[in-house]
Amino acid sequence: EHQVIAVDASVWLYQFVKAVRDKDGNLIPNAHVVGFFRRICKMLFLKIRPVFVFDGPAPELKKRTLRQRLQARQADEVNLRKTA
Repeated sequence: EHQVIAVDASVWLYQFVKAVRDKDGNLIPNAHVVGFFRRICKMLFLKIRPVFVFDGPAPELKKRTLRQRLQARQADEVNLRKTA
């Protein structure tokens, strides 16, 4: 009872963005906010106090996403230079 638990916020965010979809598989707007809210409510109901941590290296799944974003950004910059 009255436990305190550390939560890696980046992992939660990534889980909600990847997992919460509509029936057609499309991303639900603000899924991360709704997911955070529901989990926090559940934890508080169970008398668990979450402490959110926004520090440290990204998990491997997130690193892959970050690499893909960087590659897309670099490709966009190349395309922009070609059209300018």
